[in-house]
Amino acid sequence: MRWVVIILAAVWGVYFAGLHPWFMNWGATAAEQQMALPGDQPLSDVGSRFTRAITIRAPVREVWRWVVQMGQDRAGFYSNTWLENLAGAGIHNANAIHAEWQQRTIGDRVPLARPDFFGGVFAQVAQTRIVALEPERWIADIPGRFVLQPIDTETTRLLVREPVASTFIARAISALMWDSMHFVMQQRMLRGIKERAEGHSLVPAPIMWAARIGWILAGAGLLVLFGARRRRWSWLLAPAVIVVPVLRATGDWDAALAAFLAMGITVLGFVAFGRRWWPPYLLLAAAVALILLFAPDAYAAFGVAFDIVGLAVLAGWLFHLLTPATGRAGVEGGL
Repeated sequence: MRWVVIILAAVWGVYFAGLHPWFMNWGATAAEQQMALPGDQPLSDVGSRFTRAITIRAPVREVWRWVVQMGQDRAGFYSNTWLENLAGAGIHNANAIHAEWQQRTIGDRVPLARPDFFGGVFAQVAQTRIVALEPERWIADIPGRFVLQPIDTETTRLLVREPVASTFIARAISALMWDSMHFVMQQRMLRGIKERAEGHSLVPAPIMWAARIGWILAGAGLLVLFGARRRRWSWLLAPAVIVVPVLRATGDWDAALAAFLAMGITVLGFVAFGRRWWPPYLLLAAAVALILLFAPDAYAAFGVAFDIVGLAVLAGWLFHLLTPATGRAGVEGGL
């Protein structure tokens, strides 16, 4: 257990010393972080700000068409829908420009989740409003303040600027709980706008198909582990409690499978190993967090990781199947 604590302490140290400063101003140059942008208020009013940016090889007009139609009730947010829908947000991204979604006015409501999100309790919180708008230049808040700067006639620099909490306590809580989650979604949003405006998928089709197979294999493998022993069957109710509502609310099978794996692995681990599951579970959680932070597309990264695990399991099974028992004993003895 001591080595687990040491590893986790090191992870948190790296997070606050290196990762957090990196992703707060992801993609933005030092000059962009300091430059005045449309909508800036005096720093005394907002504490401080962060700026994120991405270069898109498309004209400003084309990029704007993708940005302006964002919203749960429109084109979605071009981000990790499987994570958004895991929470029941009901997001479905568009891959085409819709003429009926190209008009925005100040005061427009921009829902971040479906109207009946959590029974409508968070209906007022899960939305933003357009507070500023200058077509093909900047828009806020959709969510965040998006500023489009032409590099040349065929290239655009897209920047997102948001305020940071001004008090120490609020900033500490944000750093621990919110900032990393927000970055995971926002960086994928920026990449999502880029891939649509440029007309090139971030993840090549063969890799995405391989990733989908990996997710399916992981789900099937977990079902096999649950079904291997009869006393575990009843524990399948735990992931079902999450999977069924997600599927009913969003119709997103990717989100439902992610919910099944997240809850299923957690439950099965504790059922099989009891308290001994805590150390590997914490390390697994840290690995998942790092993949979410670093992978350009987390869905594809997890899917490929599942493929690798599946191939390793298959190789081990074939080794035991094809190697005589005496031969295995000799190999293991030599090791």
